[in-house]
Amino acid sequence: MILTVTPNPCVDKTVFVDDLKPGTKILSRKCGCVPGGKGSNVSRAVKALGRNTKAMTIVGGHTGAHVVDMIRHQDGVEVVPVWVASPTRTITTVLEEPIHRQTALFEPGPRVTDEEAANAIKTFAEIVGQAKVVTFNGTVPDPNIETLYMEFIPIARQQGVTTILDSHGPEFKLGVEAMPYMIKPNVVEAAELVGHPLETDLAKWKAIDFFHNKGVELVVMSLGKEGALVSRGEERFQVVPPAIKEVNPVGSGDALVAGFAIGLMEGMALEEMAVLACAAGTANAMSWDIGHFSIADVENIITHVQRRRIAVTT
Repeated sequence: MILTVTPNPCVDKTVFVDDLKPGTKILSRKCGCVPGGKGSNVSRAVKALGRNTKAMTIVGGHTGAHVVDMIRHQDGVEVVPVWVASPTRTITTVLEEPIHRQTALFEPGPRVTDEEAANAIKTFAEIVGQAKVVTFNGTVPDPNIETLYMEFIPIARQQGVTTILDSHGPEFKLGVEAMPYMIKPNVVEAAELVGHPLETDLAKWKAIDFFHNKGVELVVMSLGKEGALVSRGEERFQVVPPAIKEVNPVGSGDALVAGFAIGLMEGMALEEMAVLACAAGTANAMSWDIGHFSIADVENIITHVQRRRIAVTT
């Protein structure tokens, strides 16, 4: 089983319109609503790929109850809620369909007290041993718990569970110090931590070495449409997806994480899991609904994923 941890989920609502005119009343013909948050996306992608997953999430209020209900009944994923008093946020995206332009409105996340944080740690310690792999996904809602991943990672390691960290900001920096097995920053997130832009291949590989020197065994740096750089020990390569008609790239990095989580759970060779992950991320971008792709879609894309060895000069 793959456990996903999402400290800052949301009610993720999309409103479809013809034209967004600020200051006016706009009638929408349709809207959609899914449980948002990077871990929710990972669980949805794991389930789409036919594997077992459980979602732990910090939630509060009626919006939190809505998130839990959607994960259980809409996604069909078992959920472990950690309840807080402050309400879960809503993210509203307005999509102008004719020009495919998105405008997203992010509400602040809930406050988390020391007692609630202690309960989250206790709950995690009780359930993480059920998993082979655990993914830590996204930011935390409250600076009061920015050490959360740093506290979770050693607990998972002590129980023999492989850890994957996909975050940014202070919680990512602190989490890296706890030496997760794998991290998956994009270029901007990696540059933020190393402290300088990563504009060349050499700079990107040096950043990857920076993370290895921190004790991270597997580093995957996502490059968007260019795929990802993958590094573990002496194995270093880039996976490159085929050209596609992109519909919605949101959640593709989470589908990438799902592919690696499955590969690590099942003991796949590094190239095999990287190709699976790249294909899953690509399949996700081909439809509007996050994580709603088929195994057949992924298997078809796998045959077109390139593996590119890159010579790194110093």
